[in-house]
Amino acid sequence: MSIAKEINEIFEKNKNKIERDSEKWIMALKNGENAFNLVKKEFHQWHPLRFYTSVTKAKSCKPEISVRFFGQEVASLIVEDKDVFLVLKNHNKKNRECFKCSLEDGKYAWRGKESKEFRKHFKEIKEPEIRIPEHRVESKFLMEMCEGSGKFNIKGFKIRPVLIACKFPLQVPVPISASTGNPKFSRGNIDILSRHKGRDNKDRLCLWELKGKGRYGRAASQVYIYAYTLLKILRHTKNGAGWYKVFGFNRNIPESLEIESVVAISQEQEKKFNEEKIRLERTECFKIGKDSIRLYIAFYEEEPNGIKFKNDPFC
Repeated sequence: MSIAKEINEIFEKNKNKIERDSEKWIMALKNGENAFNLVKKEFHQWHPLRFYTSVTKAKSCKPEISVRFFGQEVASLIVEDKDVFLVLKNHNKKNRECFKCSLEDGKYAWRGKESKEFRKHFKEIKEPEIRIPEHRVESKFLMEMCEGSGKFNIKGFKIRPVLIACKFPLQVPVPISASTGNPKFSRGNIDILSRHKGRDNKDRLCLWELKGKGRYGRAASQVYIYAYTLLKILRHTKNGAGWYKVFGFNRNIPESLEIESVVAISQEQEKKFNEEKIRLERTECFKIGKDSIRLYIAFYEEEPNGIKFKNDPFC
């Protein structure tokens, strides 16, 4: 059975739950946005700490911002009575082991002494040890995407991650997991969802599947699953138009959508990508009604403070 047919069957069998979850996720993001707007007024990005959010953190009674160091969460931010606090909850042990940070679990005023020392500590770490390499790579990809110009060392490359409150990268949830390369009815998360402005000056949704150096797995299948699932959400759920706005488009969903799907790998994995792409093109639909999925490859090199592309994936 093709991947597309499997996804269609999953949606048909679980339509009610998918609709309920979609509604909950949209409401959570709307409810959390006020808190996120307040938080963003209180600080700028404190390099190398980065700030992210997710549906899970948005729907808590006190919406949270994840504080990460090269992709690894080291704390959270919460808002209480319009004041911002740094919160460590079960973070202390890992922070000590990985980064020799001694701040105990607890709640600290963001502008207070402890929080200032916390930020200073991470700023002074020269060569961090990160447990999961893909998390570090993802963090650097997001840093590049948020740069003003010269992203990924490519002139005129116009791309931005999907942001909440115009500030915080959103980890976008979907009702189908692609972690094994096969669609499974289980919550999944797209590595990075972005908006890419092409040379024709059109903005398109652009999904990224990131693999650490020397790794591949079934990356092309994974990004295809997420792209097809995203089209199903936009076209065949009640909240499709709401999600399109969450993704940063202040207009109705157009009659035809092109979803760009990028596999980011180190160059020695090119053969595996090409072989898998050929298999997918034989068995899967890349033209779905008036919509389409385009598959691309990006070869990257990780640098100490960023990511450099060896090619422009869209040329």
